[in-house]
Amino acid sequence: MDRIEKKARKYFGTEVTARDRAIFEGAITLGAIFHQFTGLPLTKSLIPLIQETIEKTMSVQPFIQKIKVKINEDEVRDYAHTYDYSVLSGDILELEVISQYENARVHLGMKYVEDLDYPLMFIKKIEEI
Repeated sequence: MDRIEKKARKYFGTEVTARDRAIFEGAITLGAIFHQFTGLPLTKSLIPLIQETIEKTMSVQPFIQKIKVKINEDEVRDYAHTYDYSVLSGDILELEVISQYENARVHLGMKYVEDLDYPLMFIKKIEEI
């Protein structure tokens, strides 16, 4: 544990486990991606750039090991005229985040769930390493 993490750790209660912290860090990252990037103007040609930008910029969040962003290209319009473009929204966005804190690794996700009519964030798997 580095010096900065020792300072930060005092803000988390003594009952917070490594597992709790890994879940917290991953969930914060999912929420940040969703709330910072939805509404972004989008065309099919921009999809690879936007996916890469989100993955690279959000991977600097604390304790994030991996981020995978997938934008459903089938739901994105190409320009038909000057005022025509899509926007990034939860129903076309799929996310995978892996966070690790100490000996706990958590795999989280977000995808649009049709039965719920909602872009659901969820925990996929928790590992002790």
